[in-house]
Amino acid sequence: MCRAARERGPVSRRGLGNAPQQPGMSFEASPVRLGGRVTGELETLWALRGLDERLVLLGASIARYPEQRRAIEAGLGGERARTETLKRQIADLQLKHRQLEKDIETLLAEERKYQGQLPLIKKNEEYTALLHEIAGVRTRRSDRETELLLLMEQEQQFQRERPEAERALAVVEAEAAGRLQRLGLEDQSERRQAEALDAERAKLMEALPAATRTRYERIRASRDGRAVVPILKGACGGCFRGQPPQVLQAARRADRVLSCDGCGRLLVWPPEAASA
Repeated sequence: MCRAARERGPVSRRGLGNAPQQPGMSFEASPVRLGGRVTGELETLWALRGLDERLVLLGASIARYPEQRRAIEAGLGGERARTETLKRQIADLQLKHRQLEKDIETLLAEERKYQGQLPLIKKNEEYTALLHEIAGVRTRRSDRETELLLLMEQEQQFQRERPEAERALAVVEAEAAGRLQRLGLEDQSERRQAEALDAERAKLMEALPAATRTRYERIRASRDGRAVVPILKGACGGCFRGQPPQVLQAARRADRVLSCDGCGRLLVWPPEAASA
């Protein structure tokens, strides 16, 4: 599965990747003459609308980077955990292996001790009892040896799996490092673009009358960064509420700043519609 294919590329200042545009909505940031009839105030608002649209899309793209990083790090953490689990299993088996070997040696020494006592015993019942002890020790030793053989088979299986697990982890770590680096570069690039757009927006704001500037900033803060919208098919381009005929006529004249009664956004007749 190609992880890189799911990652977002950097958003360019010119087109913001392949982001779709609504009909009649331009991303040009420079002032546009709306049929030669618009005031400088409306020209500035239209230019701000273009900048704001790009800033909104950039902000959405930047906001996704932390989650993308967490997803990469979670995948890397899972692969590391699987490898570490395998290593712990091998270590546990090796510890148990050594303990079983000690147990077998202890039982073997006990059996030899009993074997050495047999020639010294004169009574039949004592001889029989000692043979019974020897048989019990042999049974326990045989059980430990069987357990050790099974454990060694499991240990060998895990040891065969370990190199492949470590190679897989190395691949995942390299891929994750590359993806995190790319995300970091894209994040930095888009933040620089956003800073440049903010600086451009600040310059345009200086051209607005104080009252309009305050109104614009208030709407922008309450409407997710979109304070100015075009009129599209007789409706507000923000909330899509149909506008009264008198508002549409005033928008066509482009002689004053209008707002939508539904969402409060500032309305501008699109330049291409004004010049049609």
